Amino acid sequence: MSYNLYQFEAVFIQDYILSGGKIKTMVGASEIIEAITNQLLDEAVEKLGLKIKKIDKLPEKGELNLLDNEVVFPRRAGAVFMMITHNEKAAQDFAKLWPILVSNFAPGLRFSAAMDSDENLAEAAKKVRRKLNDQKNQPQTFLPESTPLTVRFQKTGLAQVEAPAGTKKDGADWTMQAKLSHCFKSLADKHIDKKDQSFKGKQFVFPQQFEHRHTKEYWRESFPFKTTDPGNHSIAIIHTDGNGLGLYVQKIFAGLSKLTAAEYIHGYAEFSQGLDVATQKAAQQATHWLIQHYQQEETPYKVEIKDENVLPLPMRPLILGGDDLTCIVRADYALGFINAFTEAFEQQTTDFLKGLEALKDVLPERLTCTTGMIFIKSNQPFSLAYKLAEELCSTAKKAGQKISAQQNSDKPMPPSLIYFLHTTNTLFDELDVQLDQELKTSDDKCLSLCPYAFQAEQERPVLNQLFELKACFDKDKDDQLNPSAVRNYAGHLHQDPHYAETFWNRWQKLVGDDKAKTRQAWSSFEALWSQMSDKNEDPNHLPVADLVSLFALDIKDPNSTPKTEATI
Repeated sequence: MSYNLYQFEAVFIQDYILSGGKIKTMVGASEIIEAITNQLLDEAVEKLGLKIKKIDKLPEKGELNLLDNEVVFPRRAGAVFMMITHNEKAAQDFAKLWPILVSNFAPGLRFSAAMDSDENLAEAAKKVRRKLNDQKNQPQTFLPESTPLTVRFQKTGLAQVEAPAGTKKDGADWTMQAKLSHCFKSLADKHIDKKDQSFKGKQFVFPQQFEHRHTKEYWRESFPFKTTDPGNHSIAIIHTDGNGLGLYVQKIFAGLSKLTAAEYIHGYAEFSQGLDVATQKAAQQATHWLIQHYQQEETPYKVEIKDENVLPLPMRPLILGGDDLTCIVRADYALGFINAFTEAFEQQTTDFLKGLEALKDVLPERLTCTTGMIFIKSNQPFSLAYKLAEELCSTAKKAGQKISAQQNSDKPMPPSLIYFLHTTNTLFDELDVQLDQELKTSDDKCLSLCPYAFQAEQERPVLNQLFELKACFDKDKDDQLNPSAVRNYAGHLHQDPHYAETFWNRWQKLVGDDKAKTRQAWSSFEALWSQMSDKNEDPNHLPVADLVSLFALDIKDPNSTPKTEATI
């Protein structure tokens, strides 16, 4: 019995979501991506008269024994799916229909798709993966074609179509039209745990714009900053990616290839679905942390909405699937949000990996993740900032790989790390240039200890230590250090490194004197400073800019608890 396998993968998803640069088009694009393997895929299967057979209805071992009209999806999430059927004609019909549906539903989205068959399911999957890899870098044709007589949309140069009703635009290209016309909310809903009774009766509103508009819709759809002054609107762009998954996926397929078709499907489905659920639950726990802290805050947005059951949230999800998370979070909540996500991700993956008996010999005990985070003003170029966040993530991954290379294990796993950067200057195309501009001094010092680890046993400075360092400061208390001293020290390091050393010695003498009220605070600060710096391989790296960023952005401590019990 032959297995006909069709696999689809959207590629360059981030480019598709970010093109256009406006949060409303990014929201539309991310919801379209989410809908491809949900609403659109269900529609395609129904049009062809096929029926989806659930994984739990398949035999545990042996062959699948599907009926002619039955298909099975061991993987369908994050704009990726694998479809299997015994019916060759059904597979061919689907392969003809699906690209047309996707091109109309998500114009401008690049994707790879391949089909093959074999008596052995593992061999069919191997053939398809080989075809997909060959396709990924091939050029793709997009419709409508822009002929010489085509009216062009001025912003993109692509064929112009009518703008969606109510958008107040003179025109759009086909891609923008689709993004602005979306009617889905499935991605945003994945961040809220609907089973949580504390959410009952609450309406959580995820922002769709940054712009300040004095209309009723503005207060419900805009990012709820602390003030309505655009000059004080800082956000964090977060890009989080799982560690080592590519390597372990190869091991998974190698391990499954030795099993029967039914065991192959069960093993692959349990892993892919388990990973999706683990990532989603981690995102829900991070969102819950944010809600617990934010719901106590008074902002103009809550006052104007005048409905205690409506809560505009200071975050916007863009990608959530597999081991990936991309979102926008208000700057002061960003580190707490990602700390909660990382802790939950490690715990959730630990729990689901325990149940994968067929793969226990190839999988690690848990999965970890790495985050790149960049703090910008809400009016700065988003796509450029996101590219920098991706590069920060890649840089942190390299540091994690160095650590895992030293592990004496046949299942190495890099630690969860985070590299964050607060940009106070113009954004550049290249990360090295940006880091030189923000962090490097004339005497070759670097004013950051990034990337930070989340766990104390890792061979990196720990994020919690940075917040312990911050706790030594309070400008309103006589026995605590004044944050202005660190800001001044950072400025001197940039302008005159020689004078910065003199400034440090004077500051130490002033606040560290035995008779000074700040003596205890200075002792704690100095011990932590040395401990963190010693963790870094390069003695010329200092946590100055990291600490200044916490003060400048008023970043919440990830381990802080709400003052009163949450009444969400």
